[in-house]
Amino acid sequence: MAAHLPLFYPSCRKLHPSSLRKTGARLKFRSLSTTQRYAVAASTCLAVMLLSLPLRDQVDVANIDMLFVLAVFASAIWCGRGPAVMAAFFSVALFDFFFIPPYYSFAVADAQYLITFAVMLLVGLITSQLVARLAERTTAAQESERQTRLLHAFSRELGVALDAEQAMAATTRFVAAFGFRAIALLPSLPDSGSVLSPLGQERLTTLELSFAHSAFEQQRIIEADTLAGVSDVILFLPLVVAPREQRAQVALGVLAIGTPEQDPQPLRALRSLLEAGADQFARTLDYLHQVEAARISALHSAEERLRTSILASLSHDLRTPLTSLVGLADELTQRPGLGDEAVARSAGTIRDQALAMHHMLSNLLEMARLQGGEVRLNKEWQPVDDVIGSSLRLLGPALASRPVDVQILGDLPLVCFDAVLIERVVCNLLENALKYSPAGSPIRLTVRSADANLEIGIRNQGQGFPSDALKSVFKLFVRGSAEMAASGTGMGLAICQAIVAAHHGEIWAENSADGATVHFTLPLGVPPTLTEESVP
Repeated sequence: MAAHLPLFYPSCRKLHPSSLRKTGARLKFRSLSTTQRYAVAASTCLAVMLLSLPLRDQVDVANIDMLFVLAVFASAIWCGRGPAVMAAFFSVALFDFFFIPPYYSFAVADAQYLITFAVMLLVGLITSQLVARLAERTTAAQESERQTRLLHAFSRELGVALDAEQAMAATTRFVAAFGFRAIALLPSLPDSGSVLSPLGQERLTTLELSFAHSAFEQQRIIEADTLAGVSDVILFLPLVVAPREQRAQVALGVLAIGTPEQDPQPLRALRSLLEAGADQFARTLDYLHQVEAARISALHSAEERLRTSILASLSHDLRTPLTSLVGLADELTQRPGLGDEAVARSAGTIRDQALAMHHMLSNLLEMARLQGGEVRLNKEWQPVDDVIGSSLRLLGPALASRPVDVQILGDLPLVCFDAVLIERVVCNLLENALKYSPAGSPIRLTVRSADANLEIGIRNQGQGFPSDALKSVFKLFVRGSAEMAASGTGMGLAICQAIVAAHHGEIWAENSADGATVHFTLPLGVPPTLTEESVP
C-alpha cells in the first residue's frame, strides 16, 4: 500500500504505531527514551541545586524550596508523570542534603524541617500529577483534532470518488496515515452472496478469507488475534448500511485492516476511528451503487422509449398499405367470373396473410401505446360475467370444436375495469390456450374472488410452459421453447401483462400435471351503493 499522503492531508504526518503505546504526555523531548527522560528530570534537579548552592547563605531557605518545586513542575511538563514523581523525591533529598543544617548529611537538626520536607514532597507530587494530566489532555486534544482533520479530509476525498476503486484508494491513504494497511473485499457479482473478492492487487490467505467471510455473513467485527506471526491482518470490519426501504442492515463487503508490526495493541486503540472510516467507506459504496443503478435504469428507460417509438412508427406506417392489400385481395376472391381457381386460392392466401400481418401490427401499435402510457382506461363498475360472455362470443368459431368449462364460483361483486381491454386479455389467453393444446382437449375458465381481488384463470391441457420461462414469457417477443412449433410473435402475453398492470392487478403462469394455467387478478375495491328508485 502507498505510504505517502496526497494533498488532501497537508497537515497530517504519518503516525507510527509504536507511538500509540506511550501514554505519558510530553510537550518536549518526544524522541527521548524512558531512561533519557528520567535522566533529564534528574539533571534539572541537579541544575537547580548547583545554581542555588552559591546562594545558600544569602537567600532564604524557603525561596530555595520554591526553586526545587519549579524543577518538579518543569520535569512534569517536559518528561511526563513518572520522571516528575522521581524529581519530587530527588528534590527533597537534595534540599535536605545541601541546604538543611547539618549540611552534607540527611540528619535534621530542627524537627520543623520535617514538615517542610513533607509539604515540599506533597506539593511536588500534586503538581506533577496535575501538570502531567493537563499535558496528557492537551496531547489527547491535539491528537483528536488531528484525527478529526484526517477524517474530514477522508470524507471530502470520498465525496469526489467516481467508482469503488477511487473510494478504496482514498480509504487506503486514510488508513496508511496511521501506519496500517487496508484491503477491501467486495462480492464479485451483485447476486453472488458471500463470495468475496479483494478489490485491487492485494490478496489474502485462505485463513484470512475465512475470517472475512465470517465478518460478512455475521455482520460483526472480528479480531483475528490467532493470525499473529502468520499475517498482518488482525481486524475485519463489515461494510454495512441500512437502506431507507429496509429495516435490516445490508452488508456490502468487508474492510480488512492490519499493521506491519503484527501488534494488535495500537490497532485496538484506534478501533473507533477505523470503524468510523469503514462506515464512511460503506456509505460511499452504497451511494455509488445507487448512482450506477439509477444510470442503468435511465439507460433502460431511454432504450424502452426508443423501441416503443420505433414500434409505434412502423406499425402506424405499415397498417395503411396492408389495409389496401387486404381490400384488393378480398376483392379478387369475391369477383365473379374470375375463372381461374388457382388465382382465387392465391388471392385468398394473400388476404389471410395480410390480415395476420395487420393483426400483428395492431398488436405492436397497442403494445407501444400501453408502454408509452398513451392509453387512458375507460373504467366503469360492471359485472365480469359480461366480459367473459363477449369474449366467448368473439372466439365462437375457434372454440366450436373445443369444450369450454366456465366456472364462476360464488356471488361476484361489481368490479371497476375497462371492459374493452379486459376483453382483449381474456381473448388473448383463450387464443393461447387453443394454440398450445391438443385439438379437442377441454379448456377451463374459472372466476372467483380471492381476498381483495377478483381472480380469473384459464387452463388448458398440453406440455405447459418451460419451468425456467414462467416469468419471462410475459416479456415482449419472448416465447417458450415448447411454443416454437406454433405460429406467433410473443406479444400476446406481454399485452396482457401491460393491461393488467394498468389496472393495478397481477398476472402469472403455472404448470400442472396435465397442462398450464394463466391467472390474472383485478382489485375489487368498494363498489358504489345502488339506490332503488321509488315508483310513483
